[in-house]
Amino acid sequence: MEQYTGLGKTVATIDPQKIHLDQAVKNILAYKPLLARIFKEVVSECDALTYEEIESCIEGDVLISEVFVDSGLSNIGERIEGLSTETAFYQEGLDKYDIRTYLRIPRELKVEGIKLLMNVESQNEDKPGYDIVLRALFYCCRMISAQQGVEFTTDADDSVKYGNIKKVYSIWICTATAQKRANTIEKYEIDRKFLVGCNTDDPRYDIMNVILINISAKHDVGSTENELIRLLTDLFDERINGTDKVEKLKKDYGLRVTKEVERGVDDMCTYATAMENKGIEQGLEQGLEQGLEQGLKALVTSLKKYIKEFEDLYLEVTKNDGYTNVTREEVMKYYRI
Repeated sequence: MEQYTGLGKTVATIDPQKIHLDQAVKNILAYKPLLARIFKEVVSECDALTYEEIESCIEGDVLISEVFVDSGLSNIGERIEGLSTETAFYQEGLDKYDIRTYLRIPRELKVEGIKLLMNVESQNEDKPGYDIVLRALFYCCRMISAQQGVEFTTDADDSVKYGNIKKVYSIWICTATAQKRANTIEKYEIDRKFLVGCNTDDPRYDIMNVILINISAKHDVGSTENELIRLLTDLFDERINGTDKVEKLKKDYGLRVTKEVERGVDDMCTYATAMENKGIEQGLEQGLEQGLEQGLKALVTSLKKYIKEFEDLYLEVTKNDGYTNVTREEVMKYYRI
C-alpha cells in the first residue's frame, strides 16, 4: 500500500488557505525532492544531472531560518565541512536566510568536483517596498564574505587564497507576482565586457547568481510549458485542497510524494503509530501537570522515540492544542537533547 513521504504529509496537512504563510512555504521548499527540481531548472551545474543525482548532492541538513544574514554572524560556528549553526547570537530582529544548504557535486558526475552554496527564499508580496533583486544580490555578497575563514583564507602562506571562494546562488520563489511579470524565470550574474581591446585570459569571476522564479498571484500559467513554473503554481494554489494537490504533484509532475509500503512494513508502521499516539498522550499529560514549556519538552522527548525525522515530529507537535504556534526553533531545542 501507499504512504505519504515527508513532502506528501506536509502538503496534505497544511491548510490550503495558509500555504502562502512564511513558515509553511519554508517547510515545503526545504524538502530535497522539490529542491532538486528547482536546482535542475536554474543551476547550470545541474543541467546534465538527474533529479536523483541532484538530491544525492544536497549534503547534510537543509537549514530553515537558522543561518544569519547579518554581518559578523553568518559564519559563527561554521566549518569548512558543513554549515553548523551552533551560536549564542539568536536574537530577535536579525535577518536569517529562509533556507540554506549546499551542493557537493562529486568528480564522477563532473570533470572536477564542485561545491555550491545555496540559498532559497520565498517572497509572498509582489511589491514589498524594496527591489527584490538588490536584496538577493546582498544575500549573495553576504554568502561570499562569510566564507572567509571557512572556505578560504587570506593568510600569507595560503597559495590559493581567494581561489577557494565557492560559487553562491540566491533563488527567490515569488509566489504572488502580478500577471504582467508572472510565469518567468530571471537570472542575474556577473558578466565580462572589454571596454578597450581584448585578451585570451580566462579568470574565474562567475561566483554569484540571483534567480527569480515568478509565480502568478492569479494561478494563471498562461501558455507556458515550463514544468517547474506549472508545478509551483499548482503547489501554492490555495484553491486546491491538500489531498488533491498531492495527487497532482504525483501524477502530473512525477514528484515523490508517496511511497509503496509492503504489508509487513505497514503492520510495523501501524504499531509505530500506536506508540506515537501513546507518546503524544504522555507528553500532553505531563504538559498539563508541568506547564507549557516543560510540557513541550516532555512531548518532544516522547515523540523522538517513535518519529526520527524532525519535520514529521514538528508537524505532529503542532497538531496538538496548546502547541499549534510553537516555532521550529523551540521544538528543535528539545529535539537535539
